[in-house]
Amino acid sequence: MTRRRGKATKGKPGEDLVPVSPRPRVPASALTRVSASVFKSVPSLAAGVLICMGLALIAGAGPLDLLRTIWMGSWGSAEAAVNTLAKITPLLLAGLAVALAYRVGLLNIGCEGQLTIGALVSAVVAVAAAKLPAFLLLPLTLAAGAVSGGLWALPAVLLRHRKGVHEVISTLLLNYMAIYLCAYLVSGPLGDGTAMGRTPLIPSGAEMPEIFRSGSLFLTAAPFIALVFCFGARVWLSKTARGFEAVAAGTNFDAAVNAGISASKLQITIFAVSGALAGLAGALEVCAVHHRFYRSFSPGYGFDGLTAAFLANGSPEWLWLSTLFLGSLRSSDKLLQIGLDLSPNFILIVQAVLLLSVACQAHMRLWLETLSSRIRAGARKNVPSAEPDRTDAR
Repeated sequence: MTRRRGKATKGKPGEDLVPVSPRPRVPASALTRVSASVFKSVPSLAAGVLICMGLALIAGAGPLDLLRTIWMGSWGSAEAAVNTLAKITPLLLAGLAVALAYRVGLLNIGCEGQLTIGALVSAVVAVAAAKLPAFLLLPLTLAAGAVSGGLWALPAVLLRHRKGVHEVISTLLLNYMAIYLCAYLVSGPLGDGTAMGRTPLIPSGAEMPEIFRSGSLFLTAAPFIALVFCFGARVWLSKTARGFEAVAAGTNFDAAVNAGISASKLQITIFAVSGALAGLAGALEVCAVHHRFYRSFSPGYGFDGLTAAFLANGSPEWLWLSTLFLGSLRSSDKLLQIGLDLSPNFILIVQAVLLLSVACQAHMRLWLETLSSRIRAGARKNVPSAEPDRTDAR
């Protein structure tokens, strides 16, 4: 193609024409493939489940007994259901943090540290601002946790863009910095004066109100708030121009830049939002469950969020399903130990197997396609030809 007088035309002999390079096009079908990609992981997940069943048999537990025990431990009673729903909140927000960063081509492994920082800052702010009324104190507490988580994530993405340091390395290092820094602070200057390594209890105005109670366990609106964030992220990604630009930047960074999208600024912003979501998860844990921060606050919710995001193939609208599964596993670990004599670490093995199976889904899909093509080729060879044999005719 060439340009003549500002208009693209075909070249003709004798004309002074200027060549025009084709303009890169951002793939318009990127968003429509997000939800469809979830179903592509079904074969790999099925293979992972079969492997987990085999491991349970080796450990001395039948597959049906394993499923029954997981169900009874997570949903078999009102208390079990409340406990499971309470564990879903940090998994949803940490999974959403990973999924959003993944949509723009980044990998946030630092949700554990961002969650821990957000939890500590929210507890300290709630105690320091105890005189505020509840309608101001609770939003301020949650906002403090979100802002601190976002700020803790910023160095990783800035190092990526300015120094070329991969965000996986920097976020992993920031995890340990956050965990040990918070452990030191609650054991000393921010502690409650005891040797327990914890902050003072937050005031009642910073606690989220209960909406359901069963025995000693209670449920707040925290998991529903996390669900709203997940579906809101899906709407933003699929229905807004800025969300489309984010998906385009993650699909093909160079094409997005050539199309006029500020891909670098978009990555920095989304990564900070990702850290803010992880920090909000820690703040909700403080306000809705524990009502204080203590040493070893998170049992690995940030890393479980990574598993939840990849089980859903980075699709925010499917995070509820993967987090329901992971929350059910975490809620039933004690019953598995009591009823089936399985170590609580068996849950971690199940998560690792499922995560590896999803990571290998591309190779498994290629293997299945190759196998099916060979089967079809063999079937065609076995079908007798309808054409007469020319040698016999002679």
